[in-house]
Amino acid sequence: MNTMANKTKTNAVKASNVSVDYRLLPPALKATLKPYPEDFHMPILAGLMPALAALADGVTYEYCNGKLHHMALFAFILGEQSDNKSVIDDVVGLWIKPLREEDQLVREQEEAAMRQNRTRKANERGQEAPSGCVRTVPITISVAKLLQRQINAKGHSLYSVEPEADTLLKTNGAGSWSAKYDIYRKAWDHSLFGQDYMSLNSQSGNVEAFYSWTICGQACSFLKMFGSENATNGLSSRTIPAEMPDNSFRKMPKFKKVTDADLQQIEQGIRTLREATGFKATPRLNRAIDLWVEQKRLEAAPRLDKIKDIFRRRAAVIGFRCGVIFMLLVGKESNACIDFALAMAEFTLQNQCRLFGPLLKVQNDKVRDRMPVATPNENVLQQLPSPFTIEDLRKLKGNDYADSSLYSIISRWKAEGWVEKRDKGSWVKTSQT
Repeated sequence: MNTMANKTKTNAVKASNVSVDYRLLPPALKATLKPYPEDFHMPILAGLMPALAALADGVTYEYCNGKLHHMALFAFILGEQSDNKSVIDDVVGLWIKPLREEDQLVREQEEAAMRQNRTRKANERGQEAPSGCVRTVPITISVAKLLQRQINAKGHSLYSVEPEADTLLKTNGAGSWSAKYDIYRKAWDHSLFGQDYMSLNSQSGNVEAFYSWTICGQACSFLKMFGSENATNGLSSRTIPAEMPDNSFRKMPKFKKVTDADLQQIEQGIRTLREATGFKATPRLNRAIDLWVEQKRLEAAPRLDKIKDIFRRRAAVIGFRCGVIFMLLVGKESNACIDFALAMAEFTLQNQCRLFGPLLKVQNDKVRDRMPVATPNENVLQQLPSPFTIEDLRKLKGNDYADSSLYSIISRWKAEGWVEKRDKGSWVKTSQT
């Protein structure tokens, strides 16, 4: 398949060796990117995708593993000081403008009710707080308020954009990053979250989490957010990481104004995503992503690249969801749609391995040193006879594993010094096992 990920045309959107042909993008995305230099395009697309996923929250689809998915995405855009990270906020603002306008009406009703309750007499009955839907929430929102907003959203996705990650990290209490990253993971999978309190003044309840966000920040913030357990608990693999163009000693980039014609294209794109509802069949996307994730497995297995093997799986889901957004904007599973999905999967995987990979390795090594019990593969090794063959290993692991995967497991054991080759097709355990 001739994918965008392999193209090197001069008018292409590029990141590392990934490119997306600007000419083949939906009109709304072309209008969004047109004011900016080419090296800004890929981080802009990465930062924008979660907002578009939130707009397309009425859509469901079947992923290539057979599970039903909803649209939810996260992105972290990395950049140093004065790296024009505000561009992401500007672009996202164009797309979520209708949501913010609708939210403002509800917020005004809430404020009016609060003012009336503050000035009421002691014997007067207080006005009940409005239960309208507010979908654009600050990233510093407390857990209780987030639960309330999610309940009132009645099945719609919430969305946050934060130009400076430090704002979130400096927040104390329930609105902080550490208090909500469990919720983020649940939101990506559209699973239940909730809480129960004795006090009637606290928010209690359960709801299917539905939330997307875009966060921009510097390297120090990035390390604080993903440098501990978030490297290993699944949040990093659910996030699209991207970097703003290197601004070192560069002339000031020039941005063009968004024209009225561009705004009309974006507004049409907003309407298209918001009006899209129900189950969408994606047979071509399914086949393409299924082949891509298998190709990445075959690339990772001979090199025992555990990092790539971990990240390839959710990078595929992210690419798939980006492909669904593209499909909704153009109305069909075109070749360009397939190429865009594969390019976004590849872009995500490369950046995850490069930016999250070292953090994941450090945490995995720490866990390995402290683990009082063996890992699943180590337990399998303990169950094998000595000597053992590839067939012995297959009996324990099952038929879902290809020979290349089984040989990779044995190679890992050899690298650890746990097994030695005896002769062709058989191995013996060492004294270290």
